[in-house]
Amino acid sequence: MKIGIIGLPASGKTVVFNCLTGVAANLSGGGSIPGKGQDANIRLVPVPDKRLDILSEMYQPQKTTHAQVQYVDVAGALKAKEGESKGLDELLRHLRPVDALLHVVRCFEWAGTPPNPQEDFDSLEEEIIFADFIIVEKRLERMRQEAKKGRKYDPQEFELLKKAKELLESGIPLRQDPEISTSPKLRGYSFLSSKPMIVCLNQGDDGKNFDFNPPKDVPVVNIKGAVEMEILELSEEEQEAFREEMGIDEPAMHMLIRESYNLLGLISFFTVGKDEVRAWTIKKGTTALKAAGVIHSDIERGFIRAEVVAYDDLIELGSYTACKTAGKVRLEGRDYVVSDGDIMHFRFNV
Repeated sequence: MKIGIIGLPASGKTVVFNCLTGVAANLSGGGSIPGKGQDANIRLVPVPDKRLDILSEMYQPQKTTHAQVQYVDVAGALKAKEGESKGLDELLRHLRPVDALLHVVRCFEWAGTPPNPQEDFDSLEEEIIFADFIIVEKRLERMRQEAKKGRKYDPQEFELLKKAKELLESGIPLRQDPEISTSPKLRGYSFLSSKPMIVCLNQGDDGKNFDFNPPKDVPVVNIKGAVEMEILELSEEEQEAFREEMGIDEPAMHMLIRESYNLLGLISFFTVGKDEVRAWTIKKGTTALKAAGVIHSDIERGFIRAEVVAYDDLIELGSYTACKTAGKVRLEGRDYVVSDGDIMHFRFNV
């Protein structure tokens, strides 16, 4: 899972990145990461999952591997100033491959300027829509030119792009139209406004709320970015006590990862053994055959059966052997739909 962090200047998006990754990052000076291009901080973060920790205690493996989420924090604004199109292209290059956007909105006073979360959100949303509109318009014009020269083009793609253009001209992000946002014909365009989005209202120390109406199907989370950064500098015991005192139920990272999983329809299954206990991320509705392919293409190609036991059954009965005796271990075929928390062992032959 790859999440792109966006926000207007002074929204605190890099502070949010630091909270999520536990790594200090400052892009104001145009820093870069080798091999990743300019002005980007990219970090992999283990997905916290108490179930995986419990399984690790049970099996005592040589290695425990969490699922991972990648956060991408980019510098700059989506709106290109005169002579800065190269910077805009670089920013878009980092954002287009992400699975979802985390839009950080300022809800604290900055340099004497009170927050206006609705205006800030709408402003950046308009830039996202405009960036997609430019791509659609250019592609439609190119297809029309090809038609004049007698060259063939995909009529389905053409009609979908026309519909996308109408939506964008009306100021509607493509994520609000499932036909457009999920169409295989348009997947290669990686439209920003078609990506699922979470809004992160970055509050000040006082946690004051401001009027904000989120768009359709966009979840909203509230965090105190500056406070979260202070907490990260404390010991684990001190962190817990400080969060309780500040009325913060859980770390921002935990909350945002959970919301990201819900937004993208993701679940986890586990593989266990003395060598490794590991969590794997898949989409809801994934079959056993495709889940096997997430581990390795050879397992998918040679798939025979999957041994499956539910996490709750394993914890209740205490061991895999006890689950077998109780008839809780099932043999499932390639079309079995994996459930969240399934513990799976794949039988295969290549």
